[in-house]
Amino acid sequence: MTRFGQHQMMRRLRLVLFCAALVLAPPSTAAVKAVDRGIIVRVQPRRLAIRELDGSRRNFVINRATVITLDGRRVRLARLRRGDVAVIDHAGRLAIAVRVLRP
Repeated sequence: MTRFGQHQMMRRLRLVLFCAALVLAPPSTAAVKAVDRGIIVRVQPRRLAIRELDGSRRNFVINRATVITLDGRRVRLARLRRGDVAVIDHAGRLAIAVRVLRP
């Protein structure tokens, strides 16, 4: 077997092992996705705080991958205001999607 053939075989073996590790990983390693609803009480760069319907307060981290929509249109975080109604899909404290309605 040539050196090039050995290199290709090792690449394939690494790929198979990586895929097996993804499939066999226990579900507890991934953050559980959840949804929270409430009124926005604070908007800061890369952070968002809401008051939930039960009165508790939740803080979320916003990153570049977070999808933010206001009345169905995609916007930047700076467009959101106190008093807006928000539905937040999140994994832990990291917001995945923020859907906002302005009353």
